[in-house]
Order: sequence, then structure tokens, then C-alpha cells
Amino acid sequence: MSLLPLALKALTTAAIVVSAAVVAERTRPFLAAMVLALPVSTGPAYVMLALDHDAPFIAAASLSSLSVNVSIVPAGIAYALLARRGFGLAASFAAMLSAWLATALLIQLADWTLVPALVLNAVVFGIAIVATWPWRKAKLGLPPRRRWYDIPLRVALVVTLVVLVVTVSERIGPAVTGTATLFPASFSSFILLMHRRLGGPVVAAAMINGLVMLVGFVGFLLAIHLFAAAGQVWTGLLVGLAVPVFWSLALLAANRIRLS
Repeated sequence: MSLLPLALKALTTAAIVVSAAVVAERTRPFLAAMVLALPVSTGPAYVMLALDHDAPFIAAASLSSLSVNVSIVPAGIAYALLARRGFGLAASFAAMLSAWLATALLIQLADWTLVPALVLNAVVFGIAIVATWPWRKAKLGLPPRRRWYDIPLRVALVVTLVVLVVTVSERIGPAVTGTATLFPASFSSFILLMHRRLGGPVVAAAMINGLVMLVGFVGFLLAIHLFAAAGQVWTGLLVGLAVPVFWSLALLAANRIRLS
């Protein structure tokens, strides 16, 4: 891959992430989760993969991503458990990363097919959403003052992930590529920048609200896999990117009806 296309893709990703982060850090946990749960890093990563790989590779990678997708559940719960209890950024963030990595590695030990992967997502997300339902609310104070390194750090985290996935995907194969694209870069950047500024309970509430939002992310990966398996990668990407957007808008509408 030449340097110019990769740079343009990285800049596009950066623009998406910055736009999402500006909205996320200035709204209540529900709306923050709605933005953070959108495929702002995984979506561009799959677009780049589609430019360099054939449909069978994308189908295999998205199936791997679909199974590993549940890793965000123990990761989010691990962070929320500590952050809600007043633990610092280092301990809470380390717990999240450790839980995500351990779960992702464990899932990779099995050879997943589509139906078991979907059942796994339904069971894990269903149990977690019910069990953590009371954790979804937290009091949000005044909007935090922006620091000079906030946007560069957030952009660097996500762009690094996208560039890494694209440059090494040919060597690591579709299964590991699918796992790498699911690294929670958006949630990680939000935690690193907002834990001290908003407080652990507020960020934890955003993570827990994100579990409901991420149900739409399952549809994103499913659409990519099904269309790629049929040889229609770009159609799958368009449909897949639309699914979490419509899911989040539907949840927003339902939430407003409930509040009214």
C-alpha cells in the first residue's frame, strides 16, 4: 500500500473520531454511549480491508469479529465495577483491557460458525444488559475544559489501530485481523481522556449504556459477513454501517418517548 492512500484513510478516520468524541464528551451517558458505540474505528478499518482483500477474506474476518464482539461485555463490566467504586484510571483501565484480551483469546480457541456466534452474542449481551441495568445513570457535571492534547491523543489511538490492521492483515490472516478490528479503541480513548475529567461513575455509565447500543454493532458485523459471503463486500459495508445508526436512533426515539 502506498503512503498517500493510507494517509488519506487515516485522516478520514481521524475526522470521524474527533466528531464523535466532541459530541460524546458533552452529553449525558446515554447519548455519549450512542456515539461511542457507532463503528467509528471498526467501520473505516473494514473499508480499508475491503480495498486490499477479496470477499472470502472479509467474510472470514467479519465472522471472527462477530464472535470476538462479546469481549467488550466483560471489559465494560470490569471497568464499571472499579470506576463506580472510586478506583483510579490506571486500575480501572487495566481491568478493562485485561478482561477484553482474556476473553478475546479464549474465544479464539474455538472454531466459530455463524449461528453459534450469534447465539453467543445474544446470550452474553442479554444477561449483561439485564444485570447492569441499574448502572446506566450517573450525574454529569459541567462540560470539561478541553486540553491541548485531547484531540491528538484520541485521534492517535484510533488511527494507530486502523493503520496497524491494514498493514499487517496480509501476514496475520483473517481470523486475527477480525479480532484486531474489534479492539475497543473508541471506548479506550474515551476512558483515558474522560475518567478524571468526568469522573469514573459517569464514564462507567456511558460504558454500560454502550452495551445496549452495541446490539446494533452485531447487525453491522452480520451484514458485512452475509454480503461478503455472497461476494458483495461493498453492499455489505453500506448496509452494515446503516444498521447501528438506525438502531441508535430507534433507541433514542424510544428513550424520548419514555421520558415524555
